[in-house]
Amino acid sequence: MIAEFVVRTKVFDDIMHDIKTSKMKTPEQHYLLVGQRGAGKTTLLHRIRYAIEDDTKLNKWLIPVIFSEEQYNVSELANLWENVAHVLEDYHGFKGISEEMEKHITKKNFEEACYEILEKFLVKHKKKIVLLVDNIGDLLKKLEDKEVRRLREILQTKNDLRLIAGSSFYLESILDYKQPLFEFFKVVRLDGLNKEETEELLLKLGEVHNEKEKIQKIIKETPGRIETLRILTGGVPRTIALMFTIFVDYEHEGSVRDLERVLDAVTPLYKHRMDDLPKQQQKIVDAVARNWEAISVKELTEKVRLESKVISAQLRQLEKNQVIEKRETNTKNHLYLLKERFFNIWYLMRYGRKEKAESVKWLVVFMENWYDETEMDKRIDSYVAKIFTEEPNKEMVILFNSVYSSLKKISEHSKEKLTLSQKKWEAKENDKNCLNKIRICLESEDYSKAFNLAINLSYIPKTDLEKIYFAIMEMLKSKGGTLKFLEILKKIIKKYATNENAVSLSFIILSSISLSLRQLIMYNDYKNALRMLESGFVFFESLVEKYGYKFVERYFDLENRILINTIILFLGRRQENSIIDIFEKQGNEVFKDIYKPIYFAALVLKDKTKFASIGDELQESVKSVISRIDEIKNKKGKNELQLT
Repeated sequence: MIAEFVVRTKVFDDIMHDIKTSKMKTPEQHYLLVGQRGAGKTTLLHRIRYAIEDDTKLNKWLIPVIFSEEQYNVSELANLWENVAHVLEDYHGFKGISEEMEKHITKKNFEEACYEILEKFLVKHKKKIVLLVDNIGDLLKKLEDKEVRRLREILQTKNDLRLIAGSSFYLESILDYKQPLFEFFKVVRLDGLNKEETEELLLKLGEVHNEKEKIQKIIKETPGRIETLRILTGGVPRTIALMFTIFVDYEHEGSVRDLERVLDAVTPLYKHRMDDLPKQQQKIVDAVARNWEAISVKELTEKVRLESKVISAQLRQLEKNQVIEKRETNTKNHLYLLKERFFNIWYLMRYGRKEKAESVKWLVVFMENWYDETEMDKRIDSYVAKIFTEEPNKEMVILFNSVYSSLKKISEHSKEKLTLSQKKWEAKENDKNCLNKIRICLESEDYSKAFNLAINLSYIPKTDLEKIYFAIMEMLKSKGGTLKFLEILKKIIKKYATNENAVSLSFIILSSISLSLRQLIMYNDYKNALRMLESGFVFFESLVEKYGYKFVERYFDLENRILINTIILFLGRRQENSIIDIFEKQGNEVFKDIYKPIYFAALVLKDKTKFASIGDELQESVKSVISRIDEIKNKKGKNELQLT
């Protein structure tokens, strides 16, 4: 704890200097540390205790006595002296002190007797006490008014006891001049940490969690994040420590889980903060929290139905206790909001409306307060990459799509990226559903429907691609299946124009066209074969338009050669007129250019005089094509047409 004590050092040094320089020969100044829960009061009290115990000069005559936050067995002042006696007897060698106190337990003046015995033993052992009491307000509430006055009398007149106490709020007994402890303590207010203190705490937390380098990088490269954390937490050390995991976490699911854990972890802290408040103040804090933005007294009077002067008085008290922050205006109508913004977020996420839209709303608020635009853009880049490289939780994607789309503090580039990623992710999810349907169709041998569904896919996994390919091969074994494929092909070509990522599917389609052509020619069904060939031309052209010829030539070289050989087979079956018609059909100019030797070979077969008009650079290629066609014409069997 000593090693990790890096904040509140100035307060600690001042108090320790006072303790070291005063010998307690006369009654000394007593301290009251005021700070909201989590501000570091308990830690500071323990640090003072250890410093006294470790100081070789002080520990010879001064004993620090500290109690836990809750002293359930203290209901009267005498119990306080009994508890001190137990500590002295158990840890400091004051044997017999408790037993001597018990002898007076039935006497009316039991408290006075207990203190006299305590005082006697301290003199005997030449010791004095620093009493460290956390949440002293809880103790004072249990004491009767006359006991509080008695306590004041002892602290004011005796020199063997010094009190350093902590409280999460300003005590009514020290604010009201009519109360016995009015202006009795030296009040030390523990405000939120400043920038330097926040950095110091984060570096120490980084060291403890093996994240020091990451914190150093944040301080150096994105110092605005430190200030954001400080503002969001109100500089409360305990909240900063609890939020540390989110601060260094860039993962989306991780951050959400961490945020939920932090919300759970701060619940006791924040719930105590609310429970500490009087009923009227609870009602006002609730109204301020639900409004989120700064609110005026006039607006509060409508929401909580209290008089403005009552609300103003309570707001002053809440401001003094660091729960409310006042934003001054040019008029008398000042504005008020919760000082710790994360406390506000916690309140809304725990006690706000439970609809999903509300959860998204407050997660948006959290992120807009937590990250600057640069950090948000980085997170969006990371998020977009993650949903396509991993298998993220579907609910997480839906949540963050809603959250990120609602953010105002992101660049136009990130907005466009989110829109595009949303469309791609939806397409990916649709693919999953579609693939499940395809698998069912393949199992039931409904190949036509399976292939028809595959047209809608933007991406097909390799294993499913193979299943679809072999299913189509099954379909093409019969002439009826081939003709069914021809009908499906018309739909494929129309839908393919809108398909953004269909390279894998293109391979199947082009392979299927090539094999269908050979099958139809084997059946001497030239009419349908020509229809299939024409569809193949149209599809091939759509590939060229989408990817460019070099890409198509590289990835579909085999299918391209099959298509060429199929056209040559047509010409070998004396179908030159039909082939020429397809080449000369409007829109097929690209193929006329790509397949010039075949086109001119068809023209020569129809009219030999056309050869003279062919350029010298093409004549040898045309002769080669014609030679191949003549070989086919001269073959008597049909072996060359069988599927292989």
